[in-house]
Amino acid sequence: MKIVDRLVSHLFRLNLQNRLVVGFLIATFITGFVATVVSIWTINKSTIDEVQNRVRQDINTAKLVYNQTLEKIASHILFTSERSDLQALMASRDYAKMESLRSLIRHEQKTASQNDEMTLDMITVVNARGNVLYRAANPEVRGDSMLWLPVVKKCLENRSLQLSTELMSIKNILRENPNLADRVTMEITKSPLSYEPRGTRLSDGMVMMAAYPIFDNKKNLLGAVVGGVLLNKDNTIVDQVKDTIYQGEKYKGRDMGVATIFQGGVRISTNVMTKENKRAIGTTLSKEVYERVIVEGKDWVGRAFVVDDWYITTYTPIYDMNTNLIGILYVGLLEAKYRDIKWNTIWINMGITGLGMVIAFIISFYLGNTIIKRIRMLKEAAEAIAAGNLDYKLSPDKISGFDMLDEAFNYMSTSLKDHDEKLHRAHQQLAKTERLTALGEMAAGVAHEINNPLGGILLYSNLVLEDVPEDSPARENMEKIINQTNRCKGIVQNLLDFARTPTGDMLPLNINDVINTSLNLVKDQSMFHGIDIKTTFAGDLPEVIGDRARLEEVFLNLFINASDAMKGKGTLTIATRLSGNNSVKITVSDTGEGIAKEHLPHIFEPFFTTKEPGRGTGLGLSIVYGVIRKHNGFIDAESEPGDGATFIIILPLYMGKYEGMDEDVFYS
Repeated sequence: MKIVDRLVSHLFRLNLQNRLVVGFLIATFITGFVATVVSIWTINKSTIDEVQNRVRQDINTAKLVYNQTLEKIASHILFTSERSDLQALMASRDYAKMESLRSLIRHEQKTASQNDEMTLDMITVVNARGNVLYRAANPEVRGDSMLWLPVVKKCLENRSLQLSTELMSIKNILRENPNLADRVTMEITKSPLSYEPRGTRLSDGMVMMAAYPIFDNKKNLLGAVVGGVLLNKDNTIVDQVKDTIYQGEKYKGRDMGVATIFQGGVRISTNVMTKENKRAIGTTLSKEVYERVIVEGKDWVGRAFVVDDWYITTYTPIYDMNTNLIGILYVGLLEAKYRDIKWNTIWINMGITGLGMVIAFIISFYLGNTIIKRIRMLKEAAEAIAAGNLDYKLSPDKISGFDMLDEAFNYMSTSLKDHDEKLHRAHQQLAKTERLTALGEMAAGVAHEINNPLGGILLYSNLVLEDVPEDSPARENMEKIINQTNRCKGIVQNLLDFARTPTGDMLPLNINDVINTSLNLVKDQSMFHGIDIKTTFAGDLPEVIGDRARLEEVFLNLFINASDAMKGKGTLTIATRLSGNNSVKITVSDTGEGIAKEHLPHIFEPFFTTKEPGRGTGLGLSIVYGVIRKHNGFIDAESEPGDGATFIIILPLYMGKYEGMDEDVFYS
């Protein structure tokens, strides 16, 4: 740990250029190391996966060959029963004439693979009770029952063809055919990494069997003909699998592919060869595979030690008619070829990676020097910007490849001015908002203070008016006092409206409908007869939430102001659209004289008006501003003198249930 600390400490004492060189060395080494490890893992996995996929396909072919052999036995039994006219012989009980069946038995000195046509190791005819009528390979022994054999019992019970691979004791096999003694007798030879076999010799044999029922002309069951092939030391199937799948492929003088049939965990039929170049008959299964396949009854796909070498293998269980696991069917590929291919690929990959690391370091060293030069230039530029020279620009250098960085730096210096201006404008807008908020609070306080005296004036004025005679000159003066007092109360009410939260029902509503309602109230009035009204409403706008009456009042105020600004002639344009994902934007534009720049910051202030005396109180836009702000919205105005004015309103969308202002559900 102390050594690492010293190395790190020494590294950070180096100058930047040397640190870059060391950093490139470390990065190149780590990259090469990781690339090599990943490549080895990838090559190893892809090679194993490819071989395992192949042996998975091979085992399916082996199963097909195995099952086809069973079907051939069945076809042979069926053909035999028809050709030998067993029905007539069984009905007449003339068993001596069944001697022709003996020609179908395999000769002692031949295996099935040496015969041109299918031959069997045993053929037996039984009656409907399962008792033996005739044994083709041992005709002197008959009368015993074969119902102990599941394939025979099920054939007679179901009255149908039955196929199965069964374990038979040596005694029963020799009773069927005494000439099978040499094949059924087998010594067990323990292999390296093998499981521990229970004995030294096999006491059973594996027989592929078929049983076919025989009926008389009236469909009465007469019995059955039973045939079988002993798999022990019969290499017909495994050699056929090998020839079909691997077609004689070899590697360094050894067969690339092999196949085996196991009885339990012992090889009884195989083309796996020992060091003495003999078939490994009687050798045992590895312990790992034995526990997986024989004990657990599951398929095995993977690497396994077979006799004296490693193979990529697939083992699949073989079951008898009663679903007892009695053996294994196996195919395997010699691992040596793929192991050599894998290591050759790994060495080539490591060589290419090493060469790439050297080239990468040279390029990185060169680029490091280029970066150092450019960093110095950026340092000088940053110092100039810090000194206040925002007009400082880096000259583009496309040759070094840093033109993107130069453009970004130049853009940054340009953006500083823009951000300053935007910040200044935002500060002004915030100040205006704070000023209007303060004005609203002040207006509310003033209005409440004035409202009570005005109420008293109005009350006593009405009382005095009741006592003044109709013909008295003072009556007209008193009425003027009452009218002016009511006018003051209206102004006070407007001040309260400017500062007050909407008190109506806050409901989800479609802003296009609100605008249309307000527009329908004014468009037929005389002041709008010379005005062309254009609307551009976005369809399927989401709902906003608000006080419909107060929002209608907002748009009425804006429409009337626009009419006044255009003096009854021009174009009024109203547009709505979705602004971003959470708000609706409404614009109300006119073609009037516009608003002077010096007046624009004050138009939402109470009592500010550019109208002639007596034509307005200056509270209309302040009330509009108050209503929009109380709806959690935003309103602003844009105008150029002589080009009309545009009022922009932003209202947040309704995002869920609303239960009052204390549980606000607006988002902006």
